[in-house]
Amino acid sequence: MKNIEGDPDFIIWTGDDTLHTSDEDKYLGTELVLETIRNLTDLIKGTFPNTTVHACLGNHDYHHKSQIPPGPSYILSNVAEYWRDWMTEEQFQMFNSTGQYSVEIATKVNLISLNTNVWYTSNHGVNGTGDPGSYFKWFENQLQQARTGSAKVYVIGHVPPGHFELVDYKYWFYPSYNERYVDIIRRYSDVIIGQFFGHHHTDTFRMFYDENNKAISNLLIAPGVTPWMTTLPGAKDGANNPGVRLFEYDVTTMIPTDYVQYYLNLPDANNNGRADWLEEYRATSAFELPDLTTSSWDALSKRLASADVSDQTSEDTKMLQKFSEINSVSYNFATCDKQCQLNQVCAVRELNYEKYKACVSGGITLVPVFYLLMFSCAVLLWNSF
Repeated sequence: MKNIEGDPDFIIWTGDDTLHTSDEDKYLGTELVLETIRNLTDLIKGTFPNTTVHACLGNHDYHHKSQIPPGPSYILSNVAEYWRDWMTEEQFQMFNSTGQYSVEIATKVNLISLNTNVWYTSNHGVNGTGDPGSYFKWFENQLQQARTGSAKVYVIGHVPPGHFELVDYKYWFYPSYNERYVDIIRRYSDVIIGQFFGHHHTDTFRMFYDENNKAISNLLIAPGVTPWMTTLPGAKDGANNPGVRLFEYDVTTMIPTDYVQYYLNLPDANNNGRADWLEEYRATSAFELPDLTTSSWDALSKRLASADVSDQTSEDTKMLQKFSEINSVSYNFATCDKQCQLNQVCAVRELNYEKYKACVSGGITLVPVFYLLMFSCAVLLWNSF
């Protein structure tokens, strides 16, 4: 990325930096997790010494994985020190205590970094009830302060709400936490101009709708730098090529206007002995979008839902196939059949758990109600003008 865009305005780093293994006690430990995060931090600082990084922790940035408590911890305090150069003292103290912080990235534009790992179903340090550490309350307060001050907000995090699109019924947040997150986005959608998440390793997006089924917000999930073959039951060849995303945005409003997805074709790299990072696609061109507004993403979701997979010659079906291939960062080129379509579209359009379940089991409806949900990934942003 240094060769592609050597001076980005800032970088969004959504975490998950350590080995993904089921045998943690053999291959990982607290100090090795910290060493990994520190090494990557030093690498990014050395490569982009004049660029501020806005970072958050992934569920694998802890030992044991996902067991991240609400509040301060030994790992959190160490990571806070690694990232201190990128924060003010106030932000450092907040992150040191919670793994969350808010920062003004432009006039009247704030970035909120969430520690969504606390709401993750694999985190047994919480029980899925209440508001652990008052993280939701803090999130709402930050959004309310932005609204009061006529500011706009980027939201970043690691684990997103909703379901994983490669298998049936795999959701990430405890149900009550998922409902609360969606409710917060619905109430403050006028403030939020971008949501950027990871965890999946795949390339996709999610839609939010209000009570009148009007699209009000969207969430972008960028693919992971790390190629990972998911072990979740039911996934078919669920791996990805490595990817990094470069956003363009309006310098007046900070609203993203387009992005270019870069990727490493890993099989080719292994065969050629050379890692060539190439442009995979430009969003507006690949998805035939006029812009990256919520209404444009909603139109794409409807197009994917309307595709008749029995007719591989139709333009909507061709778009569904392209979307499915892009989802794997151009790794899996299998035909997107009806089940693939259901999994992809229901995940994009139905964030509510019950409505998602009805969508996957009963078929896609074009009456939306909610929407759904990146792992180790860097997102770089630069001015479009």
